[in-house]
Amino acid sequence: MNDKQFWSAFGGITAGLALLLGYLIFSEIQSVDTAQAEVVSLRDQIKRSRTTVQSTPEVEQEVIILREISDRIREILPDTKDLNNVIRDFQEYMQEAGVSSQGFKPTSRSNARQRTRSAFERVSYQWRLAGDTFQVLDFLNRIETHSRFMAVSSLSIKSANRRQILDEGLASHTIVLDVETYKYVPPGANEGEVEIRSYERKRDLLSGKIGVRRQALNLQTYRYQGPRGRRDPLVDPRVPARVDDPNAWTVQRQQEEVDELVARVEEAQGYWAASIAAKSVLERMVQRSELEKLILRIGEDLRRIEDEGRITYRPARKRLDTMVGEPLEVLRLALDRSKAIEGPSATALQTVGDTMVGYIEALEYDYALDAFDAIEDSLELLVDDPEREELADWLLLLCEEATILRDFSQIEFQVGGVAIIEGLQPVIIIDGKRRTVGDLVGDELVVHGVRPNEVDFIFRGAIVTREF
Repeated sequence: MNDKQFWSAFGGITAGLALLLGYLIFSEIQSVDTAQAEVVSLRDQIKRSRTTVQSTPEVEQEVIILREISDRIREILPDTKDLNNVIRDFQEYMQEAGVSSQGFKPTSRSNARQRTRSAFERVSYQWRLAGDTFQVLDFLNRIETHSRFMAVSSLSIKSANRRQILDEGLASHTIVLDVETYKYVPPGANEGEVEIRSYERKRDLLSGKIGVRRQALNLQTYRYQGPRGRRDPLVDPRVPARVDDPNAWTVQRQQEEVDELVARVEEAQGYWAASIAAKSVLERMVQRSELEKLILRIGEDLRRIEDEGRITYRPARKRLDTMVGEPLEVLRLALDRSKAIEGPSATALQTVGDTMVGYIEALEYDYALDAFDAIEDSLELLVDDPEREELADWLLLLCEEATILRDFSQIEFQVGGVAIIEGLQPVIIIDGKRRTVGDLVGDELVVHGVRPNEVDFIFRGAIVTREF
């Protein structure tokens, strides 16, 4: 090997060694950087772990509190199945408050992404209603006092115009409101709960905080007091009242009187509904008897108001016609039609008779007469029906008997003693006077027979007995 070849070989070896050394140095530097990054990552993990360890007691406490109040949360927040019941409650509230529905639609629901991050899913509905201010307030009060959490997020009102009030007699405002609630869907509800060591002891230590959180979930409620004599603030005050008529009441008095008559007509409609739903013949007859009396009283009051010209306020006049006069006539016709078609059946007559006999035997004469009063007006319908006519005659006799016994029981007198001697007329001392068979006591009693402990009288053609 000459010198040139030697130095060439030496240079190649040196370059290779330099490259190898450089690679080793680079690899080592890269390893150091990686190690440093791992150290930083480990430090972050340690820091986070320390934070988690430090916060674990607080997280644990929150979990315990939520577990203990979850039953109350479920009470005030409906689940998916209960949402249908909430809607039915709304419909029932509208009927009770007197508002009418003009439309209903769900407005929004939380999406799946939101539900994964929260146990509470917002559910909202929009209702379009019609009614006066006080009916709407009544409806809102019912929502407020609902056992479930409810909130009215928005409300808009368009008041009734003057022409509509004059034509219909009612202020029917248009109301649009958004009502929202929340559905409780706990995350991982289908998974098993994480076990917490010494749960009962930790729960007892947190009893105060649990009580505070539970109390915070109680819904505050208020009782709506009604209009209390106030006018509807959304009604156009220019609606003419024509109170210049000297016979007319004030506008407020007219409205109050009509309200009272409307309430009594609704009561009468309740009697009619109860008579239809009655399970026994006697109950049905009692309900219809009360209905007849109420219809007569309302009719008399209505005629008096008409004759005196008390109602001149046009809206009140309209309500009087549409909500008192017309429904009253419908009830009267329905009652007359039921009498004409049905009349009391043989079973009904027998039931009343048996009831009267029971009361008479129990000395409850007034109750017996009340049972008869419930059917008396219907007896005139029993024409050309021998079976029912015979039963009607029996009821008339029972009524007469109950009346005689009731009146006789109300007569007061004192028996001082009796003397019964064989072969002689028995003698009885009544109110200090000596009486015998055939003698008159008072204006209507005639002594008929005397025995050691009782005396028979003839009273209104019947023989009755008084013990002493």
